[in-house]
Amino acid sequence: MKSYMFLVTLFICALTDIVTYRIKNMILIISAAGLLLCDLFISEHGDPISDLTSGIVVFLILIPFYMAGFLGAGDVKLLILTAMYTGLPVMCRITAAAAAVSLVIAIMISLVRGTPLIKTKYPFAFALFLGAFPFWS
Repeated sequence: MKSYMFLVTLFICALTDIVTYRIKNMILIISAAGLLLCDLFISEHGDPISDLTSGIVVFLILIPFYMAGFLGAGDVKLLILTAMYTGLPVMCRITAAAAAVSLVIAIMISLVRGTPLIKTKYPFAFALFLGAFPFWS
């Protein structure tokens, strides 16, 4: 059930990010609450402490990237939620795959728009959605 919630969350965030270049906080809050409730009441293998710890570790790692302007606030929050759903080992693989997909998307958008690659805005949630595709379970 958690994997479907993760899939739906990424899909909705990817769609809203493509259309508005924003990720709605309410989507992330509802998904995080659903994950923690699922851990507490439904899942036999759920561990809310482990999920929260993963989220805090990723938050501490990503804050410098946000402060430097490399990631938006919604992207950081979505990556924290991804860490909560998947755990740190899988999160590292998803992030590496999403970074590769992001580069391809940014290059394509840069070529189509004719803007420099550094100034190209692109929907990171969509790249994360595609990068997480091989790791859905």
